[in-house]
Amino acid sequence: MESYNSGKLYIRKRTLPEWFTVYIFIMPFLLSMFMEFLGVPSFIKYTVDAAWVGIFLILFARKRILLEKKVTPFVVFAGIFLLYVTVVYLFNYQSVFYFLWGVRNNFRFYIAFFAFAIFFEEDDIKSCFKIVDVLFWVNALVSLFQFFAMGYRQDYLGGIFGVGRGCNAYSIVLFVLVVARSVLSYMNGVEKPLLCFLKCATTLLIAAMAELKFYFVIFVLILILSGAFTKFSWRKILIFFIMAIMIMLAGSILTVIFGEGEALTLTRIWELATATSYASTEDMGRFTAIPTVSNRFLLDFPSRMFGKGIGNCDTSAFAICNTPFFEAYSDLRYNWFSSAFLYLEMGVLGLVFNLAFYVITFIFARVCYKRGTSNPLFCQIAMIFAIISIILTFYNASMRKEVAYIAYFAMALPLIAYNPGRTTGEQE
Repeated sequence: MESYNSGKLYIRKRTLPEWFTVYIFIMPFLLSMFMEFLGVPSFIKYTVDAAWVGIFLILFARKRILLEKKVTPFVVFAGIFLLYVTVVYLFNYQSVFYFLWGVRNNFRFYIAFFAFAIFFEEDDIKSCFKIVDVLFWVNALVSLFQFFAMGYRQDYLGGIFGVGRGCNAYSIVLFVLVVARSVLSYMNGVEKPLLCFLKCATTLLIAAMAELKFYFVIFVLILILSGAFTKFSWRKILIFFIMAIMIMLAGSILTVIFGEGEALTLTRIWELATATSYASTEDMGRFTAIPTVSNRFLLDFPSRMFGKGIGNCDTSAFAICNTPFFEAYSDLRYNWFSSAFLYLEMGVLGLVFNLAFYVITFIFARVCYKRGTSNPLFCQIAMIFAIISIILTFYNASMRKEVAYIAYFAMALPLIAYNPGRTTGEQE
């Protein structure tokens, strides 16, 4: 398997849609630094919207998306999903602005996914990985500075993702991309063990400082999935042994910083996951949000199946898109969890549609991996991200934020490198 950890950046002439795609990939890493550290107006985050809107208009005008057979199943799926929410909204109409804002918040990532698949080449992925590696170490240094020099910790320790409340959870997406690629590369024999262990240790240390207990669960899941997706070797035994030690050390650091009450135990993690509230007695818990929404707002079968309409419970910095529902019930913090948001606005069917996309990407990556029609490392990364994206949908709202573009990039990797005539036969 080829290594993607060395060499120069791949530079080539690009069309306007290709530059837009590069912009969409890079900006989620930089937005918080621009806004919080450099004082750039928050309007800059909407330039990412301008990029994907530009891509959509160009694709629509050229009918390019219809010519890319590899993305056709995903386009059809997204089209059916959009048709569903549109029809449902006709029965729950409040404002065209609410509808458009809801569509923007839920469907922009699909456009980015298609753009990655169509406009990126396999060599572009190498460059993207190099950029991610640099940003990962920058994030580590910024996190250490925030913790030791500025006193930020827990929800406010976000590294390059800022110091706003809850920003620490966005780091999880970056960590998953770096650690999944590193562990898989190590297990496949193309990354040196010291570099792999150093990356993993760095994420665990930052997670301990940010009190991201759930990342430890994600980390173990990455190890298990990586082991399942690669053939047996003594490298696996070594990494499982080393990582077990690292997890215990990071857990000890977490206990030293935050006290015995925050010790990393399975019981404590389960208590946090099943808590009926998150930050106060008035809001929702992560995995009790959907029952709470059902009991308070979706009281009959039709509303539970179809929801209140996409965008009708949303919030925005633009007053015209800020809904009365959010103004009345924002204290419940339902917008902190993607699952609650999806269920509230689109019902069970909308939530299933959303999760089904991750299932489809997993299946596509798995088929490509078995048939050898795409880069095996990319397929492995995509499968891991598809599973973790489902988990993050219930864990927080990161899959609705700009950081989700990174996850959709990872899930698009097998499509970028897809070539039916590449090889045949099952990959081990």
